[in-house]
Amino acid sequence: IHGTTSKNDHNDIIFGFGDEIDEDYKAIENLNENEYLENIKSIKYLETDNYKQLLEFLNSGAYQIFIFGHSCGISDRTLLNTLFEHENCHSIKPFYHKRDDGSDNYSDIVRNISRNFNNKSVMRDKVVNKNYCEPLT
Repeated sequence: IHGTTSKNDHNDIIFGFGDEIDEDYKAIENLNENEYLENIKSIKYLETDNYKQLLEFLNSGAYQIFIFGHSCGISDRTLLNTLFEHENCHSIKPFYHKRDDGSDNYSDIVRNISRNFNNKSVMRDKVVNKNYCEPLT
């Protein structure tokens, strides 16, 4: 969905801000200056059919999300909210890093995941408990 580096596929890399849920985004929109919206991911997504293909997949049936190495930070909040809160999303399984000292980043990932939910009850139902997730080594 974020494009490729290939010059031949007309699917340029999409960088930019993707948290249109945030109040700051609403303030940017209210400035009524199109230039400020140039690097907003939701607008860039409309330049290819990747987002439409993603929606078709989401609507096609049940799915589970595996998270490998993605911080789930708010730079992709609107997209992640769409994926996570969709009725066909049955669970979200974060894979986490176990450090040499025995600590891990499971809780950090889950806190970031929680910021992408509007409905925290749905979040608690969907995020897989740490006992059922595996650390990445």
